[in-house]
Amino acid sequence: MYSIIIGTAGHIDHGKTSLIKALNGFDGDDLKEEQEKKITINLSFSNLKNKDVNISFIDVPGHENLIKTMISGAFGFRICMFVVDINEGLKAQSIEHLKILEFLGVKDLILVLTKIDLCENINQNQQILLDELKKYKINILKIFPTSIYKQESINTLKTYLLNLTPKKSDEDCIFRYFIDRIFSLKGIGTIVTGSLNEGKISKNEKIYCLETQKDIIVKNIQVHDESVDEISAYNRVALSLNSNYQDLKKGYILTKKGFFKSFTNIDVVIFSKSIKHKSELEFCTGSKKINAKIYIIKEFEDKIYASLEFEKALALCFNDKFILLQNGRVKSGGVVLNPVSEPLKKEMKIKFLHLLEQQKIIQVFEFLKDIHKFGFGLLSSYQRFKVSHQQALKLAKDLSDIFVDEQALNVYNLNSKQEIKQFIQFIFSKNPNALISAHSISLRLTWASENFCAFILKQMDEILDFKEGVYFLKGQNFEKLKETNYCEIYEILKTEGIRPTAPYNLYERLGLDRKNGDLIFKKLSKENKIIRLAHNIFIEKEALNSLMDEFLLLLKTQNLDVNFVKNHFNISRKYAIAYLEYLDKNFKQVTKVDEKRILKY
Repeated sequence: MYSIIIGTAGHIDHGKTSLIKALNGFDGDDLKEEQEKKITINLSFSNLKNKDVNISFIDVPGHENLIKTMISGAFGFRICMFVVDINEGLKAQSIEHLKILEFLGVKDLILVLTKIDLCENINQNQQILLDELKKYKINILKIFPTSIYKQESINTLKTYLLNLTPKKSDEDCIFRYFIDRIFSLKGIGTIVTGSLNEGKISKNEKIYCLETQKDIIVKNIQVHDESVDEISAYNRVALSLNSNYQDLKKGYILTKKGFFKSFTNIDVVIFSKSIKHKSELEFCTGSKKINAKIYIIKEFEDKIYASLEFEKALALCFNDKFILLQNGRVKSGGVVLNPVSEPLKKEMKIKFLHLLEQQKIIQVFEFLKDIHKFGFGLLSSYQRFKVSHQQALKLAKDLSDIFVDEQALNVYNLNSKQEIKQFIQFIFSKNPNALISAHSISLRLTWASENFCAFILKQMDEILDFKEGVYFLKGQNFEKLKETNYCEIYEILKTEGIRPTAPYNLYERLGLDRKNGDLIFKKLSKENKIIRLAHNIFIEKEALNSLMDEFLLLLKTQNLDVNFVKNHFNISRKYAIAYLEYLDKNFKQVTKVDEKRILKY
C-alpha cells in the first residue's frame, strides 16, 4: 500500500471539515466546543482507502486565532486541498494560509470550490479567483467545483484523489518525527502521533528523543488503526513506545541517535525585508514552537540572511522550513541554511550562506576546506547538508588538494600537512632518540586524525626510518634507541622519586609512542625496578621503600591519613591515596581505622 498525505487549508467556514466528511464519512469536529461553536479547533486526521491506495487527510482549523495549529498540521502536507467558498472567494485566512503554504514549499494545490449549489455565476467567480491566485507561487493540479449536496461532485473529487501518484520519499533520509499528539492507553502505554516526513521506522527498533536524550524502543506501529512492521515517509503514523508518558511532549523530535545536535544559534534565509534587527518572534517548525531573536546579517531585495538565537537549543536540519509569527500572525517564513554553530566573519558568512541557499554542496565543501586550516568533519554531514556520510565522502573526494580520512570522516586541506611536518621535526629537535607513530602524533595534534598523520609520516622517508610500527631519525640503530629510551625513563623515575610523572606525560616529553613506552614500563616492572601502584602511577622501587620506612617511623607518633600525607610530603591527593593503599596491603603491622592508619600493639 502507498500513501499520500493531503491537507486542507482555507478560510473559516468555507467547508473544509464538511468536505472531508463527505469524502470519507469522518466528522473531525468531535470536541464539544467544536460542535457548539461549529468550527474546527484541533487538527483532525482521517483517511480514504481503496485497495492499495491510502489518502491520509490532515484537516486544519481556519479560524485566525488558531493559526499555530494550522501551521503545525501544514508541515505534514504533501499536497493541499485548498478550499474556497465560491460565493465568498479569497478571505483573510485564505490569504494567510496561502502564505504559509508558500513558505513551507507546499506548491501542489487541488483547488476545491465549495457551496456551488448556492452560486449563480460559477464560471465568473472561478475566473476571478484564479486571477487572484496568480500572485502566489502555487501549482494548481486541478479545480473541482463541489457541493456536499451534489454527490456526483464529491465522487469526481474522490476518484481523482485515489488516482494520484505519490512522490517517492528519499531513501537516504534519516528517520525524523515531530510528535504532535501524546496520550496513554491502559494496557498499551505511551502512544504518540505525527506525520512521518523523513526516513522509515520498524517495529522493535531503537530510536532517540533529542529533547530527553533517551533511547526509546518502538513497540508497535499503526497507520490509521492498522498495525504494520515497518513504515516509510510519507505517512501519518502512531507509535507505541516504551517511554514514560510524562517524559514526552508535543514538539519533541524522535530520530536516530548520533545524527543531530542541538544549538541555540543557527543561520537562515528569511523571505521578507520587514524583519527588524534584534526583533523577537515566534519560530515554528514541525509541531515545535519557540521564541527566537533575529540578528540580520545582510538584507537583499526580497530576503534577508539572519542568525537566530533561541531561548533553548534546537536540533534542526539543513533546508528545514519554518514560519515566523508576531503577535499570533504570520510575519514571514524561511529556510534553515546552517543548523550548527559556525563562527565566521560577516563577509565569509554571507558567502557561505549564499552557497548553502543555492545548495551547491561541492562548493560548500571547497569553502570549508579553505577556511578550516586544520580540516573539517563530515560526521554531521546529514544535519548540515542533508547528505549521508557516503554521499559526503564521494563529494569530498572530488575536491582538489585534499586528504580524505574515510574512517574518521574528516577532510584536510593539504596545506595543513606542513604543520604536521614541522611538529614532527620539533619532536626530534628536542629528542633525537624519539620513537613516534601516527597514533602518538594525532594524540598531541588533536585536530589531525591518525590516518592523516600516517599519510604525512610516509612522505617523510627522506629523514625517517620505519620499523615495528614506529618512525625514528634515519640512520639510527632501532634496538639501541629502545635501550636508550629505557634507560632515560628509568633515570627520570629515579630522579623524581615519590612525585613521578605519569607515563603518558613522560611519553610526550620524550617523543615516544604509547606502544613502545608501555613496553618499557612493563619491562621495568617485570625487572622489579619500578612498582605500579595504580593505572598511571609508577614509582621507582627504592623511592617507594624509603617512603614506607618514613611512614612506619611517623606511625610511632602520628596516625596517617590522606590529608596528613598529602601536606607532609607535598604530594597530590592521588599519590597520597595510592601510597597509603600500598601500605595497607603490604604491612601487616598497620591497621586502618576509619580513614586513619595506626600501628598495632
